[in-house]
Amino acid sequence: MRSTNTVKTRISVITKQDGTLTTTDSETASVLCDYFSSTFVHEDDPLGIDIAHCDQLSIIVTTDHVLKLLLNIKPDKSPGPDNIHPLFLRETAQSIAEPLPSIFRKSLEEGKVPEDWKTANVTPIYKKGPKLCAENYRPISLTSCVCKILESIIKHQMTTFLDSNSIITKLNKQHGFVSGRSCLTNLLEVFEDWTRSLHEGYGIDVIYLDYNKKASIR
Repeated sequence: MRSTNTVKTRISVITKQDGTLTTTDSETASVLCDYFSSTFVHEDDPLGIDIAHCDQLSIIVTTDHVLKLLLNIKPDKSPGPDNIHPLFLRETAQSIAEPLPSIFRKSLEEGKVPEDWKTANVTPIYKKGPKLCAENYRPISLTSCVCKILESIIKHQMTTFLDSNSIITKLNKQHGFVSGRSCLTNLLEVFEDWTRSLHEGYGIDVIYLDYNKKASIR
C-alpha cells in the first residue's frame, strides 16, 4: 500500500563537475556518492572524552530492555542491507532477546561492530532547487535493524547519564535531542522572551544563522 500511495521521483541525470550530464544510473550514483562523501567531517575524538575508559559512564545491556525494544519495532519499516526484516525481529523477539544482549556486550567490550552494521542503503532525497544539482539532495541511510536496537540502548543510557549529572541543563538552552524538548518548546520559550521584552519597552534584534553543509568555521 505504501508503494502505491507514495509518489516517488526517480533521479535520472545529475550535473557532473565538468558541467556535462550523467548518462547512466551508475554514473549518477557515483556523482551523488562523491558529493555526499565530501560533506562529512572526520573527527578522531568528537566528544573530547574517552567513553571506553570513562568510569562514570557504562552501557548496561539487559535482556528485558532488548525484549522491550524488539516488541516495539514497527513492522512496516524496510530492512537494512542485511535483509533482516523488522517484522521477523518482532515476531521472534522472545527467542532472540536472550542471545542478542551477548552480542551487544561483546561489541561494546571489544569496541567493534560487525561489518554488516557498517553498511547502509543510501537513498538520495530531493530538497529544493534545480534537480540536476547534487547539492540539492540529502542522503537517507537505511541501516541494520539489529544495530538500531543497540544504538537505541546507547542513546537512552547516554542521555540519562547527561541528564542525571546535569551536564545538559535548562540553563544551556538545549532543546534538540533532549527528552521533553523540541522545536516547539524552543519557539514557545523564544516567543515568551520576545513578548516580555516588548511589554517592558525594549527593542528586539534577531539574527538567524543557516550554515551551508560545506561551510567551515576557522
